[in-house]
Amino acid sequence: MRWRPDGFGQHRKRLGLSAEQMPRLVGCSALSIYKWESGKVRPRQAQLDAIARVRKLSKTEASEALRQVRTIA
Repeated sequence: MRWRPDGFGQHRKRLGLSAEQMPRLVGCSALSIYKWESGKVRPRQAQLDAIARVRKLSKTEASEALRQVRTIA
């Protein structure tokens, strides 16, 4: 998977997710999201795998997945 910090941020916004919501789907902290989007840090392989799964979601699917994460937590 190719990694582009600006592409990640744009996709998050396309899904309608805040920087506080995206970590729930990826399994990381909000600070990690900030660092990835700013280009300060590159995600590790396990995180890239989770990001790849999120990138395949539509806006509706992302909202549903976020609701499921909330009910589990």
